[in-house]
Amino acid sequence: MAQRRIALKTIAASLLACACAGTAFAQPFPSRPVTLIVPFGPGGTSDIMARALQQPLAAALNGSVVIDNKAGAGGAIGMQQLQRAKPDGYTVGLSVIGPEVLQPALRKTGYTHADFDHICGTYAVPLMMMVPADSQFKSAKDVVEFAKANPGKLAYGSSGNGTILHLSMAMLMDKVGGEGLHVPFKSTGEMVTGLLGKQVMLFNETPTIAKRYNLRPLAVFADKRLEAYPQVPTMAEAGFEVMPASVWGGVIAPKGLPADVAKTLEQACQKATHTQEYRAQADKFETPLVYRSGAEFAKFVQGQAEAYGKLANSLGLAQKE
Repeated sequence: MAQRRIALKTIAASLLACACAGTAFAQPFPSRPVTLIVPFGPGGTSDIMARALQQPLAAALNGSVVIDNKAGAGGAIGMQQLQRAKPDGYTVGLSVIGPEVLQPALRKTGYTHADFDHICGTYAVPLMMMVPADSQFKSAKDVVEFAKANPGKLAYGSSGNGTILHLSMAMLMDKVGGEGLHVPFKSTGEMVTGLLGKQVMLFNETPTIAKRYNLRPLAVFADKRLEAYPQVPTMAEAGFEVMPASVWGGVIAPKGLPADVAKTLEQACQKATHTQEYRAQADKFETPLVYRSGAEFAKFVQGQAEAYGKLANSLGLAQKE
């Protein structure tokens, strides 16, 4: 009888232990901090937009979000680390056009956009063609006519080979049959110095740069005019049907997220990006909120990957093996 009581107590203790373990295992997501990998160093647009999202996202998750900057190889190092992370929702990343779309279009990175689950798109800002205030060019048409009449003499800057700044201008030249002289710089800051020092005649960048350095925008690579620049025509309105070009970002995760975790992250992202706190930061840096759901963001990125992959091949910029 005593042995039976001991056995029953042992069974009861085991069941209680299993129940406790099951409760601990079934803790709702997230039960610990979420790491947000930013594939660039501190201080740039990507880092600024990630930090603008950090606190609103943490609040929406009822948890905490930690920024982890992983710079190098044009953002590919951070993307590779994200790809290798466990798909449990505790490691996510900031997707940016360069690392996710342009780098794989130009060279072998070991990953493509299909290696990630897309949580949400958070911002997008179109590029503008801009010149110094005293430039001879008064319109995008002036630029194109000069390029066609003076092959190789239209010096335009970018923040590096294969960047969206470079590809957008190369795309325009290819479309109109013009020939420009690409001058790559190490950063936007150096590029602006080169423009003001007359080393280059123009470049494509975001509205923030035009405003900060008092540059004159000629046209915007977008489907419609920007609210803040109603006087600046789109490229189509200027007479040139080219693909819209923008700097965009969003949140992604390693492929294979559990459905409930993906849903929690997407809902939190939607809530966070629509807070006054996030909107204020986005507006401050003239990088407006363009929210896309997970499915919308995945479809958008796929389209971007296909378009820029074709462009890189047509321009002879993709590495061949």
